[in-house]
Amino acid sequence: MALSPEAQQNIAFSDLMGIDKVSRTPVAQTRERINHIPPAPNPTPVAEVVNTTVPGTDIPIRIYIPPGEGPFPVVSYFHGGGFVLMSIDAVDEICRGLCSGAGCVVMSVGYRLAPEHPYPAGPQDCLTATRWMIGASANWKGIGQRMAVAGDSAGGYMALTVAQKLRAEGVTLKAQFAAYPVTDHYTGNHASWKENGKGYGLTAEAMKWFWDSFLPDASLADEASPLRTADFAGLPPAMIITCQYDPLRDEGKAYADKLQAAGVETVYRNYENVHGFLGIGEMGQRALQAVCDFLKGKL
Repeated sequence: MALSPEAQQNIAFSDLMGIDKVSRTPVAQTRERINHIPPAPNPTPVAEVVNTTVPGTDIPIRIYIPPGEGPFPVVSYFHGGGFVLMSIDAVDEICRGLCSGAGCVVMSVGYRLAPEHPYPAGPQDCLTATRWMIGASANWKGIGQRMAVAGDSAGGYMALTVAQKLRAEGVTLKAQFAAYPVTDHYTGNHASWKENGKGYGLTAEAMKWFWDSFLPDASLADEASPLRTADFAGLPPAMIITCQYDPLRDEGKAYADKLQAAGVETVYRNYENVHGFLGIGEMGQRALQAVCDFLKGKL
């Protein structure tokens, strides 16, 4: 099937950012290029945006508050970037869209990045921030008992991991959402890694480098891979979306399949697009609206 103009534009943008060459480019150089991406020209309006840190830590967070008195449900959002790149700035428009479209407080978390801070630093930051927000959400017109986690790509990994960790602690979330998530170490040998390993923006070579930067000790692959968790029962209702032309497609579907097999209410959708399309273009906007609808229904 020929790629749509929207998918081609997303590939061109990914190539412009050097994602296909990330393993052969100094990390600082790639980060600098990404940091110069201009913000959305007409950002989705919300009532208030607060930049702060999780008390007692250096974890930066950005809190988006919708108009009205509340209390509102709360979403803890984690950005993508292969565990190595991106920041809360990169997902500003997505978080604004979720805040406005789902009518919820959104906390975007700037977790520590590899290779400077390998596993489990990033997931620990995401868990710490989410635990704190559950208790502190009333300060931001939120209600912690109506909490969800969400993220894209490596941020989807963080969301799924936090949901698993909180379940083990007896904390019940209302929902979880992940867009084209990383769920399994590359030793899982999913077919889409070979099928979509070149030519679609995110390459298998780049994704392997991301994993090696995040998890230098491959003996921890089982522990670090959400898909390899033994028990999926009791996890919150989920929405998982994947892309047809993405190395991560099959592991995202495998995660949705395991949730469904464990009796977890799960919505799975695969889009005819490439990695990184959420909120971008007509298809990306439709997908973001579907996420808002899912969250509104669960929160």
